[in-house]
Amino acid sequence: MEEEMEINRAKIILISLVLIIGLIWSAILSLPDNQLHLVFCDVGQGDATLIYQGSNQILIDGGPDQRVLGCLSYHLPFWDREIEMVIVTHPESDHITGLIDVIERYNVRQFVINSVGKDSAVFKEFQAAVLAEKASVYFPKAGDRIKANSLVLSFLWPQHQEKVLGVNAEGEVNDTSLVFELAYGQFEALLTGDISTKVESQLDLDDIEILKVAHHGSKYSTSEEFLEKSRPELAIISVGKNSFGHPTQEVIEKLNQAGVELLRTDQEGEIEVVSNGETWYTQ
Repeated sequence: MEEEMEINRAKIILISLVLIIGLIWSAILSLPDNQLHLVFCDVGQGDATLIYQGSNQILIDGGPDQRVLGCLSYHLPFWDREIEMVIVTHPESDHITGLIDVIERYNVRQFVINSVGKDSAVFKEFQAAVLAEKASVYFPKAGDRIKANSLVLSFLWPQHQEKVLGVNAEGEVNDTSLVFELAYGQFEALLTGDISTKVESQLDLDDIEILKVAHHGSKYSTSEEFLEKSRPELAIISVGKNSFGHPTQEVIEKLNQAGVELLRTDQEGEIEVVSNGETWYTQ
């Protein structure tokens, strides 16, 4: 009897050791590297982009539902329940709905946000969640720069912002979208929200490596002149099943004619770009 108890005790100790070792290795494998990871989450017809480098994490928009949480849980260490920055390009539901769940499950240190509001139940719920979080809120405009460790965010649009969340928009809400260049060393990506060619024509652009195509590939965005100015090597369209015809054949043809490689989340699923500040690749 005593011998059987000793064997059971030994089994329990062995199993416990295996579990502890497994947790330690899981933690080690979850440690972030020092490269830039630019992840275009597969959230269907909407936008959600995760940027992380080291322990610094930035989420741009949250898509139309909870699917963004799966993207976060896959890429963030399991013990990390804090997101350093959430950027909100504009108040359309396919960009902000998932952020309500993100705010509920993670601590957000800072919101970088479009001040424009929308008269919708989703926006009101989102607005209440932001205010309840009691985090720092910043309303950037063209010419502003944010440095986040080794990352630099240079804002190109809008030209003006109010300093309160939920102001009424004059004209098309999509054209109030925050637009910024992300720079890490020599690597640059352009994040465009849902702007139209009207705004594209007013942007002061440099050559970039990665373009997040505006408005899911709408025919009202991504002009030939815009592509000539920005000269991206790779274009990403965040899109899902929809009734709008996104991405349009016009935009696809413009990208092809400009010699820009195209990847789409509705075909590839999640798309991740990794850079060391000089070279980059997709995975």
